Amino acid sequence: MVLNKEDQMQTSKAFKLLWNIKISPSVLVHTWRLLLDRLPTKVNLVKRDMQLTNMLCPLYQEGEETSQHLFGTCKVAQKVWDQCDRWVGNVIVRHESTIIHFLSFFIIGLRQCANNAWKGMWVTIVLEIWNHRNKVVFNRGVVDVVEICSLAQLKGWL
Repeated sequence: MVLNKEDQMQTSKAFKLLWNIKISPSVLVHTWRLLLDRLPTKVNLVKRDMQLTNMLCPLYQEGEETSQHLFGTCKVAQKVWDQCDRWVGNVIVRHESTIIHFLSFFIIGLRQCANNAWKGMWVTIVLEIWNHRNKVVFNRGVVDVVEICSLAQLKGWL
C-alpha cells in the first residue's frame, strides 16, 4: 500500500494521538492494527490466501467484511456510533476511513486531556465491536448494540 503525503500525515498524527491515550497496551495494539488495516477481517484473510465461503459482515450480513465496513459503514457500527454521539450530545459526520474517523472523534471546546479520554472511548468502542463480532462468528451470538455501547462505556472509564 502506497500512502500519499496527506495520508502519511494523517497516519502519523493518528498514531501520535493513539500512543498518548492512557489505556491498556493490548487495547492500543488492537487499535494500531486496525488503523494499519491488519485485523483478520474476512477480506484480509482472503488476501492471505485463506479460503472462505462467505465474505459478508457477520454483524448485519450486508457488505464485505473490511475494517472500514465493520467499524464504520456497517449498520450495527453506525448504531453504536450514533448512540455514543447521543450520549454526549455530539453531532458529527462520520468518515468511511477509520483513521479519519479516529482523528475526527473529538468534542469541540474540550481541553486536550478530556479529548484524549474521548479518544480512549473510541478505542474501547472499536475493541468492543471487534469482541462482539468475534462472539457472533465463533459462538453464534446475537448482535446487541446496547451491550456493545454499555461495555465500551464501562471499560472506557475504568
